[in-house]
Amino acid sequence: MPLAGFYYTYGNDADMIENRWIPDIKARYPEARWLRLDATIDDLDIGHLVSEYYSNAIFSPSTVIVVRNADHKPAQVHELAEALVGNPVADNALVLIGGGWNKTTKLGKLVKKSFVVKEFSKPEIKPFDLLDSLNTKSSSKVLQFSNLLFDAEYHPLAMFSLVFGHFLLLRKIKELEGNSAPVIAKRLGAHNFRIQKAMVACRYWTKDELAQALQDLGELDGQLRSWQYDERMLLQMALIKLCL
Repeated sequence: MPLAGFYYTYGNDADMIENRWIPDIKARYPEARWLRLDATIDDLDIGHLVSEYYSNAIFSPSTVIVVRNADHKPAQVHELAEALVGNPVADNALVLIGGGWNKTTKLGKLVKKSFVVKEFSKPEIKPFDLLDSLNTKSSSKVLQFSNLLFDAEYHPLAMFSLVFGHFLLLRKIKELEGNSAPVIAKRLGAHNFRIQKAMVACRYWTKDELAQALQDLGELDGQLRSWQYDERMLLQMALIKLCL
């Protein structure tokens, strides 16, 4: 049974974990004093940390100890955790952040027994899913995949560059419509698989529509670079409009 105030979070991006998980912890301990350590660079003085956990500062009703990259020094972190879980303080917390969770180690077994565990994994970035949805003018999927890319911290200008380059390719493919994918790939010096995927768009886009899309994207480029608008909202609205 997990104990209140003991948290183990792990995933492939420590910064993302801190951005998404630590605010929740702060909300639970709004007046706490925070002791932050990184096991890769800090010396973990177990005696000192245990003392800090049990002796709250005068003006702080609670203490939160955060150890980032906890699995880098599993033996020391286990020693700290074991010392605290035996006599937990209701208003205090121990937050461990790791790259993974090895359940065969002493620390891993203690975490399983006494900690609230949460995994955060950075979403896999699949920008070509967005391009596939544009090929078929699926506005719902454009919204879905653009949101996923933004959640994975894909920069709006990088997304715009990707989309603009794709529509330039679609226009060239449309001009060569009637030829096989290998022929078009050879003419354009592109990979055959990429051409095959993009050729689907020929069933959904006319030459005039592609020309208009490139014109609209050119105007969007100027708006994005003016820094006067919310880039994410502006880009999503433009991409959805292309599909209508």
